Amino acid sequence: MRIGPFYFDSKEVFLLVGAILIAVATYFEWPLWLFDKESLLVLAIIMLITKGLLPAIHNENYFVLSLVSLFLLLYFPLFQVLLFYFFSFVLLKAFRVI
Repeated sequence: MRIGPFYFDSKEVFLLVGAILIAVATYFEWPLWLFDKESLLVLAIIMLITKGLLPAIHNENYFVLSLVSLFLLLYFPLFQVLLFYFFSFVLLKAFRVI
């Protein structure tokens, strides 16, 4: 599915639906267990943007990076997790891992 410059594969549709559900939970003020809703929504949107702009990313390695970022969000502030995500993404892209 192509929306403007973004290309979403069937795997990214689940991330898109998850981001929409997090936004709905934030709007209706439903509690999310262990997570800050706004931080989780920002991380999901950043993941959507990076995955949508670079469709040639290897899914397995990107999945591991996404899971580690998600688990780090439980313990660290959003800014530190975003720094980890971007630095790891740039290093993995520079070393041609993803």
